[in-house]
Amino acid sequence: MTTNLAIKKLYQLVDIPDFRYRNGCSNIDYGDIASDCDTKTISILEAINHISLSIFSIAEDKEINKETILNLSGVIADLAEIGITTNKISQTASYLSGFKDGTHGA
Repeated sequence: MTTNLAIKKLYQLVDIPDFRYRNGCSNIDYGDIASDCDTKTISILEAINHISLSIFSIAEDKEINKETILNLSGVIADLAEIGITTNKISQTASYLSGFKDGTHGA
C-alpha cells in the first residue's frame, strides 16, 4: 500500500535533524540556526511591509496598473510562505537547542 503525500507548501518540507533520533547530528548548533532564521523572518516581514506600502502608493495613482498590483500581491504571498518556513525552522531549532542544553549536550 502506498501513501500519497499531500505536500503543497514549502514549510511542509522542513525537517531539522533531531539529535535524539538521528546519528551524526550532535554537532548541529540549533541556537545559531534559530537565531539565523529569526533574523531572516524579520527581514522577510520588513520586505512584506515595504511592498504593502508600495501597493498603497500605486493604488493612489489615477492610472492603476493592475498587473503591477497583482505581481506585488504574488510576491507578498511567496514571502509570507517563506516567512512561515523560517519561523517553523526557528521554533524547532529553539526547542531542540533548549532540549540539548538541558541534557548537557546529550
